[in-house]
Amino acid sequence: MTSRVRIQKALAARGIGSRRQVEDWIAAGRISVNGIAATLGQAIGPRDEVRLDGRKLRLQWADESGPAAVVYHRPAREGIRDPVEGAGRASLERLPPARGGRWIPVNPMGLGEGGLELFVSDGRVAEALMRASGNLRCEYSLRVRGDFDESRIDDLLDAAHRDICAEDGLLELEYAGGEGANRWARAVVSGLRPRDLRRLFESVGLEVNRVLRTRFGPVTLDRGLARGQSRRLSQGEFGALLDAAGVARDVLDRAVPAGRTGKKTRHPRSPGQPRAGAKRSRR
Repeated sequence: MTSRVRIQKALAARGIGSRRQVEDWIAAGRISVNGIAATLGQAIGPRDEVRLDGRKLRLQWADESGPAAVVYHRPAREGIRDPVEGAGRASLERLPPARGGRWIPVNPMGLGEGGLELFVSDGRVAEALMRASGNLRCEYSLRVRGDFDESRIDDLLDAAHRDICAEDGLLELEYAGGEGANRWARAVVSGLRPRDLRRLFESVGLEVNRVLRTRFGPVTLDRGLARGQSRRLSQGEFGALLDAAGVARDVLDRAVPAGRTGKKTRHPRSPGQPRAGAKRSRR
């Protein structure tokens, strides 16, 4: 049986609003429980009817289903929360309903970038993942404009070696082919954002005009998942993601869910390591 939970904690966990917002709504008389104005710290459970501005909130409780998260293939230039002119609906409008709450993006990509986006419907899980995201390895495909081929990888590694932040966070970098004015690179990073990769390429005279995330920790972008489509993570995948991020799995117990072979990969040198010692691995 689900235990009763303080109302501001319960609503914040389901993504209805932050605890501060919920407290403000309660103070303003906007929230009711079973037809009576809610009070701060009031305990609620699955049998209680909670309304915000008269609208019934469909709250889902931990013993009704497992935690929910979705992987979404976001098209470039699609807004997360609000539609962008000429780009159609926003990402959140394309997702399936988040039972009992709303979807919360975890480390979303910026406008003009795309690929893998992760959404969860529990506020505590989202917060824990965002705090620990620097521990996760992420993989990006970078579209590069300019005179870029495999010979430029050494220039980029040298630039990363001069930048302590980039050197520590850039784990793998390889030329991934392409034709015409646009070529592609593949990068595996830890703790670096797309803007850091753009800055690294700009330092050697190259422009990155498209960034696609293809992996977030152990979660990968399925080849069969078309742009604008999503799929739900299994509980096993969710647990593996938490393990990789260094987040205790008991956060799931406390959570209230909504719903190339043959190519060379080059690794940046460690501080003080000579060029001859740079590692190369084959995928």
